[in-house]
Amino acid sequence: MAAGTLYTYPENWRAFKAQIAAQYSGARLKIASASPAFTFGQTNRSPAFLSNFPLGKVPAYQGDDGFCLFESNAIAHFLSNDALRGSTPQASAQVLQWVSFADSEIIPPASAWVFPTLGIMQFNKQYRFPEELTMSFMSCNLITGMFQRLDKLRKNAFASVVLFGANNDSCISGIWVFRGQELAFTLSEDWQIDYESYTWRKLDVDSEECKTMVKEYFAWEGEFKHVGKSFNQGKIFK
Repeated sequence: MAAGTLYTYPENWRAFKAQIAAQYSGARLKIASASPAFTFGQTNRSPAFLSNFPLGKVPAYQGDDGFCLFESNAIAHFLSNDALRGSTPQASAQVLQWVSFADSEIIPPASAWVFPTLGIMQFNKQYRFPEELTMSFMSCNLITGMFQRLDKLRKNAFASVVLFGANNDSCISGIWVFRGQELAFTLSEDWQIDYESYTWRKLDVDSEECKTMVKEYFAWEGEFKHVGKSFNQGKIFK
C-alpha cells in the first residue's frame, strides 16, 4: 500500500484528487501544506525540492520509499486501488476516459460558472469579451477573488482595479505596480489563474497618458476616456 507525503498549499482543489483517492484506497498520505513542512513560494523553490520536482509545481508527492510524482491526476492514480483505477485494461481505459473528459469538458465550464461562487476561481472576464460580465456584484467578486489568490504578492505589488459600467454592461480594468520591470504573475503557476484572462501592457511612466491614468485610478475619479464606461466601484491591492 502506498505511503508518502503530499506537498501543496492550503485548500488546493487539485490536491483534493489525491486526498480523495487515498481515503478510498486506504493509502497512508501525510499532507504538508504549512510551515515548517512546506511553505508555498519558498519550499518549492529550494534546491532540495527542485531536485525531486524540477518544475517546482504542487501538488507533488514523495513516497516514503523516495518515489516522486507531480501532476494531480498521476498522483491520484498512483494512490488509488484497483477499484478506482480499474481492474482490467478495459476498465482502466474507461477510468482514463472519464478523467480526461472531466479535465476537458467539466473543469473549464465549472471554473467559469461554479467556482466563482465558491471563491475558488473566477469567470473569464477579458475586456475584449465584456458580455461575460453580468451582475455588478459578481464582477466585483472576480476582483476580490483575484486579490485573495495573490495574497503572497502583497509585499511586492500595488494595484487599483476598477469595475466600470452597470449590470450586463461592465468591464474590469486597473493599474498594477510591481517591484521590477516584468509581470510578477509568471513567477508562480498559481498566480496565473487570473492574469491570463486580462490583456496587459506596460505604460510609459513619462507619458501624459500614464500620468492621467495613474491619477484617475488612484483617485477613482476622472473621465477614464480609454474605458468608455462610468466608474462603478474600485478595489485596492496592497
